[in-house]
Amino acid sequence: MKPRIGISTFFDNQGRSDYSAVNRNYVDSVLRGGGLPCPIPVCSDLALAAAYVEAVDGLLLSGGKDIEPAFYNEEPALGLGSIDAERDAWELALFAQAAKAGIPVFGICRGHQLINVAMGGSLVQDLVQTSPEDEVMALPHYPKDFPMDRLYHHIKIDEGSLLRDIFGKARLRVNSFHHQAVKVLAPGLKATAAAPDGVIEGYESIDASRFILGVQFHPEALTAKFPEFIPLFRAFIEACGQSA
Repeated sequence: MKPRIGISTFFDNQGRSDYSAVNRNYVDSVLRGGGLPCPIPVCSDLALAAAYVEAVDGLLLSGGKDIEPAFYNEEPALGLGSIDAERDAWELALFAQAAKAGIPVFGICRGHQLINVAMGGSLVQDLVQTSPEDEVMALPHYPKDFPMDRLYHHIKIDEGSLLRDIFGKARLRVNSFHHQAVKVLAPGLKATAAAPDGVIEGYESIDASRFILGVQFHPEALTAKFPEFIPLFRAFIEACGQSA
């Protein structure tokens, strides 16, 4: 049986009805990596998180809106985008249960940021508004009029890291669609990839026995056009199969 991959969803209330939805790119990339996609709806009852985690072999935390700053003990700052605190609380509960169960977790963009928050880190609320003394430079990380499947800037990947093992190279060109970033990295994580301006583009768990991986870029939007990104999902899904 293929490993069952729980994929977090976003709350869509722009139509006549409310929906929990997921971008098809996540579903297709999980399939390309050998997994069985299992979208998890947003629930207000946080106690249900344990049951959902029990039903899957791994958790993929997807992209989306900004995270409520209160979850990392900050006040809203200039440049903060739209938030969904209900989704934040639900995904924090999912991550807590996944960590308790010891199943692999893979975070993409917002998911990368959420894992960091869940483990005690904080975020740059808006890269454009960040001042030079905060040591984040002016590389535009959310380029206008760029399709998501277009490579935009390179990242440097540390030797000996999980990402280096997966991609087999020290430099990798990626896409970029974010205006927030990791500020203080959580104690249980180590940065393993960075953009030219120092923004953390990838991390993994300090504990090598735990598969916790985060990337700031959007590999799910690249797997159809650039098959070299499929091994990222394959590595995650293989880890999920081993923990099942």
